[in-house]
Amino acid sequence: MYLSIRRYKTDEAYVGEVMKLVEDRFLPLIGEIPGFIKYYGVDCGDGLVAFINFFEDEGGAEASNDIASVWVKENLANYFPLPADITAGKVMVKGERVS
Repeated sequence: MYLSIRRYKTDEAYVGEVMKLVEDRFLPLIGEIPGFIKYYGVDCGDGLVAFINFFEDEGGAEASNDIASVWVKENLANYFPLPADITAGKVMVKGERVS
């Protein structure tokens, strides 16, 4: 399993609007990438947002970053004046709560 984390800085007042746009318009695009597993949008506070996506393979994670780069430029450039800080790689340790 591979993941990609994209972090952006925006005005704190825009976080809710950004998350709604991402959920409604971007998430469906990412969900179509082969190997897609799951996606999270995180409000980290102080206008910092992170988007975490999981894929079965490295190609899916790379494709998500390529698609995100174009989509953000076309749809969220007013919210994110700086490029994303991207971290990606192979998941090496995984833990889940067992009930």
